[in-house]
Amino acid sequence: MPSRRTFLKGAAATLAGAALGCDRASDDDEPGKVTLTFLNYATPEFLRLYSQLIASFEAAHPNIRIRQITSLGDAGYDTKLLTMIAGGIPPDVFHVTQANFPFYATKDVCLPIDELMKNERGAFTEADLYSQVLDGMRFKGRLFGLPSDMSPIVMLYNQDMFNECGVPYPREDWDLNQFLDVCKALTRDTNGNGEPDVYAIMNFSGTGPEQFRPAYNRWPAWVWMNGGDIFTPDMSRCVLDTPEAIGGMQFFVDLSLRHHVSPNPGENSGQTGQDLFASKRLAMIPDSRYVYKKFCAGKGRNGLPFRWDCAPMPRGKQRATTFIWGGNCILKSTKHPQECWQFLKYIAGPAGAAINLAGGNALPVYRPAAEKEVLNPTNPSTPKHDRCFLDAIEYGKIAPYPAQYADFGQAMDRFDDAWLGRCSVAEACQRFTRDVNRALKFEVV
Repeated sequence: MPSRRTFLKGAAATLAGAALGCDRASDDDEPGKVTLTFLNYATPEFLRLYSQLIASFEAAHPNIRIRQITSLGDAGYDTKLLTMIAGGIPPDVFHVTQANFPFYATKDVCLPIDELMKNERGAFTEADLYSQVLDGMRFKGRLFGLPSDMSPIVMLYNQDMFNECGVPYPREDWDLNQFLDVCKALTRDTNGNGEPDVYAIMNFSGTGPEQFRPAYNRWPAWVWMNGGDIFTPDMSRCVLDTPEAIGGMQFFVDLSLRHHVSPNPGENSGQTGQDLFASKRLAMIPDSRYVYKKFCAGKGRNGLPFRWDCAPMPRGKQRATTFIWGGNCILKSTKHPQECWQFLKYIAGPAGAAINLAGGNALPVYRPAAEKEVLNPTNPSTPKHDRCFLDAIEYGKIAPYPAQYADFGQAMDRFDDAWLGRCSVAEACQRFTRDVNRALKFEVV
């Protein structure tokens, strides 16, 4: 079978014409009803949430039915979507993330929704949504979808471990030097074998075939903290080879390779950072509010067996953090743009926000609901300083992906030797930058 990258390049060759020329079959339409096909990711937890969203939407819109379909696995999502478009049976609406949205926006297959939003005449406006995330769904000045849920990354920490080590809790204005001092004080050898077995933090993912790699929705923050960047503002050139960017990456890599306040790959026993934090082997973890569904007590959940709280990410030359978000787009080939808009608006608006929050799905992009939940949490086990997430929205940024995101993902291979200490960080950044800039020269077809 062809690789995902090969398929993206091959199937995309027919994408533009097929997207504009194909009509959706309407055999599923019932008398007096419009049926919309919605392509979604296959994660069971995600499907449960969207099943609730769809049921609620259909109850509020009895003339619209949503037929949810999925790929056989998340890895095959783009392959299925491109196959459906090229084969003349595209969905009406599909889910996107910050990784693949630029690809579909570049291919001109998404319906611009600026006029649909404007026609709401104040009933539902862009001001109701967090602009930092909404802007992630703009391309060349036009809006091509609505985000539904999101979370910035903040620092979660084990208060009991801080107390045991006599370390003050992180301050709102702590900086990278203070952060490193805290990390050194929290890293301990508890079994007397001369090697740490309790660490302050972990700077790589911990699972899967690329378990030693940090997540791309985490490490850019350390580059930004040092005044560096991944791309130029217009996304025309990768600039990870600047001294500021290399310095930020160097600090991040040094947490494990030099200071050993993070385990090295292989020292985590195959566990994720969340696993190690929950088992008291990590004192801190940079994470999103999506993790609350694991860490907070609730239905069928006991919560963590220790006291914990949130703090901002440490400040470098500037304050920075990343976002995780999900959203939905309408394919411009749909026969039912108004009904699709009703679905997008419902998910992103107050009703969808309430269902997202009830499902523990981080924060809604609908500002009034997010602020109400953080200021008056419905779950009594919510950490005391949950407001860190709201504050982080103001200075957070989305980790940028180019339209050539398959090539961009492959360029990440250049960092493997740096994560493992087999080449310098500067060399890895220079190789990555060279590969990405080479890919950016080629138009996505």
